[in-house]
Amino acid sequence: MKKILVMGGEALKNQAKGPVTKHVLKRIADHPPPEDIRTIPRIIEDRCIMCGTCVKVCPTHCLGMEKDDKDNGMIWLQRAQCMWCGHCQTYCPKDAIHIDRDPAISNALFSFNNRQDYEMICAKGTFKGDTADKKLKELVEEGGEIIEKIAEFRG
Repeated sequence: MKKILVMGGEALKNQAKGPVTKHVLKRIADHPPPEDIRTIPRIIEDRCIMCGTCVKVCPTHCLGMEKDDKDNGMIWLQRAQCMWCGHCQTYCPKDAIHIDRDPAISNALFSFNNRQDYEMICAKGTFKGDTADKKLKELVEEGGEIIEKIAEFRG
């Protein structure tokens, strides 16, 4: 009986307050995010030693890596999955990753296509150029196939 009363009280309180989204949007409008808010990670390729620490410490597994040796490899980012926690920046032994605000891209960051929104953030050696572009294309095509399979399954 007590649970029913508690649930009923919560339901009445939520009815009186209205949708949560409106309150959040009003709060954001009244208090906009600071100018120094972080965005997606950027790697300084000259400093990166392809150790893979950033990939290992990422809690959302948004970073991926393919490499042959320390001077030959690539790291890509699944943008929609990144939560800007800064672990990659904190644990990078060579201080090669920075998560800073980039006004040029901050508005275009959020497409939230969790299977097709990839970005190459580091490519070294023979992985530079065509190979990196080819890998990104493969990732996007693979994501597109998954999306098609989901659409087929849902009917």
